Amino acid sequence: MFSYKLRVLSCLKKKNFSFIYYKFTRNYNDIAVDQIPEVSKTVVKKAFKQNNLSFEEGFTCFLTTCSFCSKTSKNAKLYINKTTGLFMCSGCKKTGSWTVLETYFNIKKSKKVKLRSEATDEESNYDKIEKTLKEIQNSTVELKYLNQNDLQSILKKFKLPEIISNHTFESLDIRINEKQTSLFFPLENVESEIVGYRKIHSRSTEDIVLPNLLCGGILTARNTKSKDTAVLIPSISDFLVLANSKLNVNIVCLPNSVNNLPLYVLPSLERFKKLVLWFGCDNKSWTAARNFAKKLGEKRCHLVRPTDKQLLPHLDISQDFKSIISAAQPVWHKSVTTFSSLRADVLSDLQNVDKVQGVKWKRYPTLNKILKGHRTGELTIFTGPTGCGKTTFISDYSLDLSIQGVNTLWGSFEIRNARLAKTMLQQLAGIPLDENLHLFDHWADQLEKLPIYFMTFHGQQSIKVVMEAIEHATYVHDIAHVIIDNLQFMMGTGEEQKHMDRFWKQDVIIACFREFATRKNCHVTLVIHPRKERDAEDLTSNSIFGGAKASQEADNILIIQDKRLSAVRGKKYLQVVKNRYSGDLGIMPLDFDKASLSFQQKRKEKKTEIMDPLPHKDNIVPPPI
Repeated sequence: MFSYKLRVLSCLKKKNFSFIYYKFTRNYNDIAVDQIPEVSKTVVKKAFKQNNLSFEEGFTCFLTTCSFCSKTSKNAKLYINKTTGLFMCSGCKKTGSWTVLETYFNIKKSKKVKLRSEATDEESNYDKIEKTLKEIQNSTVELKYLNQNDLQSILKKFKLPEIISNHTFESLDIRINEKQTSLFFPLENVESEIVGYRKIHSRSTEDIVLPNLLCGGILTARNTKSKDTAVLIPSISDFLVLANSKLNVNIVCLPNSVNNLPLYVLPSLERFKKLVLWFGCDNKSWTAARNFAKKLGEKRCHLVRPTDKQLLPHLDISQDFKSIISAAQPVWHKSVTTFSSLRADVLSDLQNVDKVQGVKWKRYPTLNKILKGHRTGELTIFTGPTGCGKTTFISDYSLDLSIQGVNTLWGSFEIRNARLAKTMLQQLAGIPLDENLHLFDHWADQLEKLPIYFMTFHGQQSIKVVMEAIEHATYVHDIAHVIIDNLQFMMGTGEEQKHMDRFWKQDVIIACFREFATRKNCHVTLVIHPRKERDAEDLTSNSIFGGAKASQEADNILIIQDKRLSAVRGKKYLQVVKNRYSGDLGIMPLDFDKASLSFQQKRKEKKTEIMDPLPHKDNIVPPPI
C-alpha cells in the first residue's frame, strides 16, 4: 500500500461551514507511477554478472549470497523477487527495494548517498526480531504444557476446533498469555527459523503480526518425511485440523486467507517443489486459488477442486484428507487438445453453477437477474450520454463489489482521486457527510479497510505506462477488478495524435485490455463515451465511440439511457445490450438519491394490513326495520 494524502474535508467544506481544517493522511492504497519497480530478470542477472555473484533461479525468486551478512553468516541466502526486485535475507533479516540492493552492488553510484539511509534503517531488523521474540516468550506459556481439559477450554474460547490433541502442539511453538486472551502462532522463514508471531485475540477477528517487519515468516507445520510438498490452507482452524491428522506433508496457513498473497511470503515457499492449494468452495476462493498459482509458479501448483464432497478441513473432519490431497489436479497443462483435459473443469462448473456465475451485487439485485453476477476474466464496456452519471454509478457499482472482498483498482483519468474517494465515502455512508462532519472519521476508517486501490494518472497517458501500473498492482495486490474511466481521456488529444488514426489507436488499447483480462483472469470495466446521437434516439452498441472492436471484444455492454430531457415522463435506466455469459438482456431503472449519491435500488417494504377485530355478538346492532 502506498500512502495517499486524501483531503476529503476540503471537498466537504461549504460556504456556511466554519471549522478547523485537518490534514488527514489515509492509506488509500494509491499506486504512483514513479514507485513501480523497473526491474526485469535481465537486469537482475546482469547485476549478478557484473559483481561476480553466483545465483540460482527459483520459482519466484533469485537466490544468491547475501552481500550484507556474508562475513558473519555463511549459509544466509538473499531472495530477490523476479518481478519487483524486492529482496529479503534469511540471515540478517534485511528487506528492501531493488534500488537499495543496487547501491550495495555499486551499480548506480549516483543513488548511493540518497539511498544509504534506507539501507541503514534495515540494519536493525535482526535486533528488533530478537527483542520481540524474547518479550513474547517471557510473557507467554506454550500450549503443549497444558493438560487436555485446559486445552479444550482454550480452543473453545478462541472458537477453534476442539478435537486437537496435546500431541499436535508438541512440535508447534503456539503460546498463550497469562490472561488467556491472546494466542501467539509462530511464523517461520525459509530456514525454519522463528522470525515472529501471529497474534489472535479471543474477541477480535483481526490478526496482528509481531514484529511488523515483513521478514518472510509464515505459519508452518513441518513434516520431516516429505520436505518438498506443502498444503496451503486459508485459516488457522484448517491448519490445526490438518496438523492434527498427521499427514506426510507440510501444512502452511496463509496470512491473509484468500484475500491476497503478500510478496514477503514467497521466499518462505521457495523450498517446496509441490504446492497443493486447498481453499473454499465459494467463487472468491476458487478464483484466488488460480490467481495465487500464477504468482507461485503454475508448474508446481495443484488445486483441490471445490465440490460439496470436498469441504475445508474444519467444516468436515471426517473426510479422507490423504485421498483429497493426493487427488489434487495440476494447474499447468502443456497443451489442451482434447475434451479429457477440460473434463474436470467442466464438471466443476456444472457442480458449482451459482459460484461460477460470480459475485452478486447487493445494491443492484436486478443486475443479478440479468448478468447473473460479476465474473473475473471478462471485459465490460460501459457508456452513456454526457452528464448522465456514468462515474457516479460505476463508483457505486465497484464499491458494492469491494465491500464483498473484490480487490479493485481504479484508474480515474477524468476526475481527481480525492473527488472520486469523496463520492465513494458518501455512497458508503449513505448520508451527506458535509452535514455530518462528526461522522467523517468513522466512515473514512471503514472505507480505508476496503481493498480499493487508486492509480495516480490524470488525463492523457501512454497505454504502455498504464498497463505497467495495472500489471504491477495485479501481481502485488491480487487485483480482480480494474476500472478505466474513461478511455477517451486516457487517449488524449495531443499534438502527436494529429496524424494518427484515433479509431486504430482505440482498437489497440481495447485489445491490450482484452488480452490482460483473459491472461490475468481479471475483470476490466472500460468507460467509453458514445458518439453524438439525437436526443430522441436510444443509444445502442453501435453508438460506442470508435470502431466495432469495442463491442466485439466486450463480454458485457451496459448503457445508461437518459430520457428525462427528451420526454415529459422520461426516465433514466441502465440497459444491458450484450451478455455473453447467459445471453439475458434487460433494463434496470435508475433512481438517484442525492443524499447518498447512489442509484442503489431500494427494497419494497411489505405492507402489513391491520385488520379490525371482529365485532362481538352483544355489540351487533340490528339493521333498522
